Amino acid sequence: MTINHRNYVKALFGFDAVVQRTSDNEWMNPSPCVDWSALDVLAHNIGMCRMITGFVNGEGASVSDHPEIKNPKQEWLIARDEVLEALDRKEILQMRADTPWGNLTIEKFLGVVVVDPLTHTFDLARAVGQEIRIDDALAAISYERLKAAGDSIRGEKFGSEIQTDENDSIVHKFIAVTGRKP
Repeated sequence: MTINHRNYVKALFGFDAVVQRTSDNEWMNPSPCVDWSALDVLAHNIGMCRMITGFVNGEGASVSDHPEIKNPKQEWLIARDEVLEALDRKEILQMRADTPWGNLTIEKFLGVVVVDPLTHTFDLARAVGQEIRIDDALAAISYERLKAAGDSIRGEKFGSEIQTDENDSIVHKFIAVTGRKP
């Protein structure tokens, strides 16, 4: 398992922990992700898992889909388990795929998209009133990647960076760089 693979799996399980603690009556709560409910955040993450599984199966994608979700936890578990199973072979990580960021190895793609489940862990937890629990090391890696990307990440779901103090935690800084108020 490479560091990018390990970090992606760790971020995925952080998101999973929030999903598992979310009550059925909380899925329509608004999230910090503009115009998305908690269910939309989940649907996006299911779409990302399906996209990665598709890459492993030889399917390219320019964006992840945003599927309609009828049974949130069950559909999440299926997508989570399918992506984990798809990535569970060492040779898969060196396979190349046509991704939204060009033709990349699966391993490199995981290094890019680790910020996604991490960011949406915050979004979902905030939407449903859970404590924000994000791994400091993953936050540091993701913060550096997003800072390096600069304004290229700004747009529909990443607003302007929120100002932070130098003494703020790395998790706080990571959330702020995504344009969300920590």
